[in-house]
Amino acid sequence: MFKEYCILLLLGHVLADFYTQTAKVAEKKKVKVKWVFFHGLLYFLTLAVVSIPVISINILILDIVASILHFIIDIVKFLIVKRKKKENSKVFVTDQILHIMCLLVLSYVWTKNNVLIKEIPIVADFFRITDISEILVYKWTLGILIVHKPANILIQNLIGPYKPKLEKGEIKPKDNNVGRVIGTVERVTMFVLIYMNQYSAIGLVLTAKSIARYERISKDEKFAEYYLLGTLISSGIVIVCATMLFKV
Repeated sequence: MFKEYCILLLLGHVLADFYTQTAKVAEKKKVKVKWVFFHGLLYFLTLAVVSIPVISINILILDIVASILHFIIDIVKFLIVKRKKKENSKVFVTDQILHIMCLLVLSYVWTKNNVLIKEIPIVADFFRITDISEILVYKWTLGILIVHKPANILIQNLIGPYKPKLEKGEIKPKDNNVGRVIGTVERVTMFVLIYMNQYSAIGLVLTAKSIARYERISKDEKFAEYYLLGTLISSGIVIVCATMLFKV
């Protein structure tokens, strides 16, 4: 039951913190506290929607407690960012670690108190008739969501300080998000391959990605190091995610 609670809460967290929260709201949260309240409310509503298939009084209480803890952490983050005038990668990573730790603790407490997760009749009937594993659907949904937007944002925060600076006279290329799209496709493909136990095929994915950047990698040492760091972090995220969901 602990795993089921973790997946349910993490799915709600990922949707609320990275998908229903737009970039504009994320920026406004740094300067005005009312947007922190707005995000807290949106966070609870997102958790509640995700919990609909297994909704009960106990699950609703869990959503409320999780939202309150999330709001407290966000308020502390707001005060820190306001004092420092900017948010760096350390603040972002620490913020996410604290959120996840809270969800793990809540999952443990609810499991220890033998609070069962039960599907509402219409949902239970659907999965019984279709012979589809409900927990597997939640795992795949959570995994795909993590390796897309949250992974892109985490990688950007971690490798941003190491991005090679433009040489004098160089024109900054237009950011058309192609790199992020390629990264997402790469991680989704690796996610599927790990699920299928096709580990050797992962090398082909990474090789194909490297071929596209071979010329610049071979000529620009700083870019090569930056590229390698991003690839290793990207691969690490999907490996950890797939392993935790399907192998543990």
